[in-house]
Amino acid sequence: MFRNFLLLLLGVISMNVSAQLERKPLLGARIEYVSENGNSGCKVLQVIRGTSVALRLQENDLILKIGSQSFLSVDEFITHFLDFEPEKEIQLTVLRGKKKLNLKGKVIARPYEKDDNSTVIYDEVSYKSGQLRIIINKPFNKSKMPAMLFIPGYTCNSIDDLPNNHPYKRIVDAYVDAGYVTVRVEKSGLGDSKDTPPCESCDLLDEVENFEVALKKLKSLPYVDSNQIIIVGHSMGGIIAPALSAKNQVAGVVVYGTTARSWFEYQLDMYRVQNALAGMNPIEVEKSVIAQYDLNYRFYVKKEKLEDIAKDPAADRILRTTWQYDGKGKIYSRNAEYWRQIQDYPHLENWKNTSAKVLVQYGESDFEAFSKADHQQIVSVVNYFHPGNATLMTYPSTDHFYAKSGTMQEAYNKFSNGQIQQLFDEYNQEVGLSAVKWSNEVLSKKDEMTLSEKGWKKLNTARYPGKQDDITFINENEGWYVNGYGSIYSTKNGGETWEKQLEKKGTFFRTIAFVDSSVGFAGTVGTDYFPNVTDSIPLYGTRDGGKTWKPVDYKGPYVKGLCAIDIVKEQYINHGKIDYKVHIYAVGRVGSPANKMVSHDGGATWTSNSMNNDCKMLFDIKMFDKDNGFVCAASDGDIQKSNALILKTSDGGKTWKKVYQSNRPFEGTWKASFPTKEVGYVTIQSYNPDPNVKQQRIAKTTDGGETWNEINLVEDAGAREFGIGFIDENHGFVGTMNTGYETKDGGKTWTKVNLGMACNKIRIYKDATGKTYGYAIGVDVLKGQF
Repeated sequence: MFRNFLLLLLGVISMNVSAQLERKPLLGARIEYVSENGNSGCKVLQVIRGTSVALRLQENDLILKIGSQSFLSVDEFITHFLDFEPEKEIQLTVLRGKKKLNLKGKVIARPYEKDDNSTVIYDEVSYKSGQLRIIINKPFNKSKMPAMLFIPGYTCNSIDDLPNNHPYKRIVDAYVDAGYVTVRVEKSGLGDSKDTPPCESCDLLDEVENFEVALKKLKSLPYVDSNQIIIVGHSMGGIIAPALSAKNQVAGVVVYGTTARSWFEYQLDMYRVQNALAGMNPIEVEKSVIAQYDLNYRFYVKKEKLEDIAKDPAADRILRTTWQYDGKGKIYSRNAEYWRQIQDYPHLENWKNTSAKVLVQYGESDFEAFSKADHQQIVSVVNYFHPGNATLMTYPSTDHFYAKSGTMQEAYNKFSNGQIQQLFDEYNQEVGLSAVKWSNEVLSKKDEMTLSEKGWKKLNTARYPGKQDDITFINENEGWYVNGYGSIYSTKNGGETWEKQLEKKGTFFRTIAFVDSSVGFAGTVGTDYFPNVTDSIPLYGTRDGGKTWKPVDYKGPYVKGLCAIDIVKEQYINHGKIDYKVHIYAVGRVGSPANKMVSHDGGATWTSNSMNNDCKMLFDIKMFDKDNGFVCAASDGDIQKSNALILKTSDGGKTWKKVYQSNRPFEGTWKASFPTKEVGYVTIQSYNPDPNVKQQRIAKTTDGGETWNEINLVEDAGAREFGIGFIDENHGFVGTMNTGYETKDGGKTWTKVNLGMACNKIRIYKDATGKTYGYAIGVDVLKGQF
C-alpha cells in the first residue's frame, strides 16, 4: 500500500456540469523534484497533454521557476500552478540541456469526462469550510437505480478525468455498464475542490469524513435507491469503507487489497516481503526488519514524534530512505498522524458493526496487501458476528493494481521498473466483473426480502472512546445526547445528523432531559469519581433548545452529582383549556452520596434533598405522576458490600419504601423500564470480580412494583448490565458491556441483538398514531423502529 508512482495529471455522450466549482488547470505531465548539476527543480518525465503541450515542454526539461516563483518540492510547484486560471498566460523557466528557456503559453483547463453509457454529472458537496468535487455517472434510466461509492487508495491523486485504461476507471465503468449510479469524490484539496485543506495535511479521520459526506450525498440523489448502495474500497479504501458501513446502512461492501490488523505488524511484514522481492538475501532481509523494528515501535506504539526520532542520524537516514520522511512531519507523502491513526483505528470493530454483505477480494500476486490471512481475517470477523455475510474471492497472478501481471516477483519488477502503462493494460477484468456480479446477487436477494426498516440502526455520531450515558427525544426528530467529554449534541432529523451544542472541558455529563423544544436540563456526575473531572455543578439548564446552558440554582443540601432525570406532565384545566404542570425529578449518584433534586414548576425553581438514610447510591428514577414512582439504588457506598436496591414512593419522594433488595454483594440496580404501570423491569448490575460468578439477572414486577422477582438474562461474567427498555409487557431490550439482548416473552428467553457495547440508556416512545420507536446510547448511538 506504500509504493506508488507520481502521476500528476492535474487532473450518444452526455455531461452535466455544476456552476458552483470552477474547473482547475491541467498540467498534463509526469514530474519529480530533483537536484542535478547544481540546479534544483521539477524534472519532466513525460509530456502527455494540457498545459505542458501548450508550453511545448519536453521530456528531461528541468522546471526552475513558475512565473517569478521558485519552489522546493513538487507540491509547492503544483500549488503555484493551481493559482493560475484557465486561459490565463503562464510562463515557466526551464533548463533544457545547458540552455535556459522561458516558455510562455495559455493555461489549459482540465477537460470534463464524457461517457457513452451515462450522463457524467459534475457536482459538489460541503466539507469542512469548503466544497469537494463530486463526479456522478448516471446511467440512462428513468427509474431509481442502485449505486456504488468508490473509495481509492491512500495517495493524494485526483480521481477526475481518468484515462480509460486506468484500473479505477475500469471498476467504475463495470458498475456503470451494469446500471449502477457511481459516485467518486475528490479527496480534500484535490481536483476542483475549493477552500478545503491540502490532502497531504489531512489525517485518517479527516479522510473518513471526506468519504462520509460523499455517501450522504449519494443517498440524497433522487434517482438512487438508497436501499441498494454498494461501497467499493481499494487498498486504504478498504479501511475507510468499513468505517462508513459500520455507521451507515448500505447493502454491500467490496474491498480489494487491504488489511485490518495492527499497522505496526503490517509494516514490518511489508518490509520483509518487499525487501526479499527487491533481491536481498534472507539474512539481509531480517537485518533490515530488525533495523525497522525500533523505529516502528517508537512511532506507532510509543507515539514518539518523528522529529525526535530523527535526531538520531541513523534513524533519520532510514526514515528518509524507506519512510519517505520529508523532515517536516510527512511520511509516504501523507501527514504522519494519518499513519499513526491507522494503527489505533478500530478496524475489526468496524467490520463487526457492519451488517451489510461483504466481499473481500485478494490478488495472489499483490506485493503490498500481500497477506491472504489478513483478508481471511476480515471474512472471519464478519461471519462470526453476522454468519454467512462475508465471502472471500482470490485472483491468481493478480497484483495490487488489479493487473494480471504474473507472479508476485514479476508484478514487483514491473512496478519497480516503472512499467505502469503495461500494468494498466494487464488489468484483470474478472476482478471488476465478479464484484458487479456479487453486488447484483446481493441486491437481488435484498429485493426478495421484505425490506423492513424495523429493528435497531446505528446512527452516525462523533467517535467517543467509552460508554456514553444518556439520550432523550421530544418527538421522533428532535433529540439530544450527552457524554463524558462535557459534550451535548442535538439533532432535528431523527439522528441522521448531529450538531455539537456544547463542549465543556472538565465536565462529565451523565443525564439529559427536555420538557419541550426549548427547555431542557443536563446533569453531571460531579468530581472525585472519574479522572480529569473538575466541574462540581450538578445541573445545567437551557431555555433556547440547547444553544446556551447555565448552572441551575437550587435550595437544599449540596448535590455531588446526578445520574438520571425524569419528567412528569400533570394535566389540568387552565381557564377552560387543557394545560400541564411540569414536575422534574433528578437523582444521583454513582459512588455516593444519594441525593435528589425536584422542580414542580417546569424547572424555574429547584430544591434538593438527601436520600442517604434510604440508600447510598442512586442511578435512575421513574415517576408515574407527581406522587408515585421508583428509584434504582445501591444499599452501600462501598460496592463490595452493596446489594441491589429498589425504592418506591407514594408521596412525591418525601418518604421511600424498600420493595426489593438482593442478597449478593457487589450489586446495584441500574436502569428501569415500565411499559405499563403494573409491569416493570430493572437491570441488576454486578461488579463481582470472581469470574465464576456468571449469572446476570433482571428484576421484574407485575403488580405495580409492590413485589419483585428475579429473572435470568444470560450466564456470562462479561455481560455486565446497563440500559433497559420495553416496548410492551413482553417485548424489550437490555444493553450489556459486550452486546445487547432482546426478549419477546417477558424475559423467559433472550436472544442477542446488536445494541453496540455498554448500551446505557434505552428510551422507547410512541407517537400520537401509536407508532413505536426508540433511541439507545452507549459506545454507539442507535435508533429503533418497531
